[in-house]
Amino acid sequence: MRVVLFKGPSQYDGTRTFIDELARAFTARGYAPAVHDLAGVADVEAAIAAAAIPGEPTALVFSINILGEHKDREGRNVSEIFAAPQVVLHVDYILSQASRLRATPSTTSLLSVDPTQVAAVNAIFGADRFAAVAFCPHGAVGEPWQDADLEAFLQRREIPILWSGTFQKPGPPIWDSQPPQVRKLYEDAVELALSVEWMPPLDALDQVLRAAGADPANPALQTARCDAGHIDARVRVIRRFELISRLAESGLPLAICGHGWEGLDLPNARLLGPLPMAEAVEAMARARIVLNTNGNFGAGSHERPLSALLAGAAAFSDRSAFYAEAFMEDEELVLYRWKALDAGLERLAQLHADPQAAFRIGQRGGAKVRAGHRWADRLDIILDAARASRQALGLESVG
Repeated sequence: MRVVLFKGPSQYDGTRTFIDELARAFTARGYAPAVHDLAGVADVEAAIAAAAIPGEPTALVFSINILGEHKDREGRNVSEIFAAPQVVLHVDYILSQASRLRATPSTTSLLSVDPTQVAAVNAIFGADRFAAVAFCPHGAVGEPWQDADLEAFLQRREIPILWSGTFQKPGPPIWDSQPPQVRKLYEDAVELALSVEWMPPLDALDQVLRAAGADPANPALQTARCDAGHIDARVRVIRRFELISRLAESGLPLAICGHGWEGLDLPNARLLGPLPMAEAVEAMARARIVLNTNGNFGAGSHERPLSALLAGAAAFSDRSAFYAEAFMEDEELVLYRWKALDAGLERLAQLHADPQAAFRIGQRGGAKVRAGHRWADRLDIILDAARASRQALGLESVG
């Protein structure tokens, strides 16, 4: 049975790599994946139409971030074009895509990489607005690597600590030109979110709305509540920059890949430049420790810790409920806390000084990822979402 997978533009080729991993996973499961690349395509509508083969049954149409809102010139959505269920995985903060969500048909199933964002979609749009809204953690990318022993670990891994990601520094907030009462609303929500280890952005905004005497359930506030995406972005960049600054002060030896680092005063860092995801994963296989900031996905996932462990490195990440449940802390990965960053950086220094511990974490965490945290392990979630969409469409079961 055919599955149609659409690629779009992606920084560092991240979501494009996910699609490639999923295509291989679908093939191994007995499906026939058809991957269509829309990046740089002048006529997207024509490309999508060409991918729909009349009379050929399609088990599902899948994309990441894109195409939920797509309609052709006849007003047909993706499910109507393919006569098939549509599943869209959102790997960014999902309320930042509010305009797309409003235009996404109710027969589409949505997936999110953080379960609190599932709750946010249901809270704002209603629990019955889409065929399904579900949590789908990232999967690791790349090929598994296990060093035979500590000596092999040390010989192979010339990168002591790897940071993979874009340099970000707080600038004027997006609401800087708004009236004072609006600025205060956002600033209070950011202050509240930063005052605790982690709080879902919509929860922070809703608490501030209630304190101001407003009822978040008021339909008139739907658009304003979607601005929780601005809270997400602001908290994320503040915390990310705090960690970057502290790492620069620590003197710990870093290798950094990503955009925006050129010209910065980082005497303890070796800059590898921007790397596409496949090359970044290769760098992880040459690293002893890989750093991660999970952003505001404090209950969900990022692919970086999973890919690092698959590559045999020790993953060092801010805490997420998903990581804490899926892995044994300090045995299969290391988690730091934003409200105890001094202790976290001390733990990082200890791990750097103890390659035996890093080797052990990479071995044990890598085994856990190989056993259940690759994209192939997410297929059942995607197929369940497709079944919900198919049911909403009233289509007969296929595949």
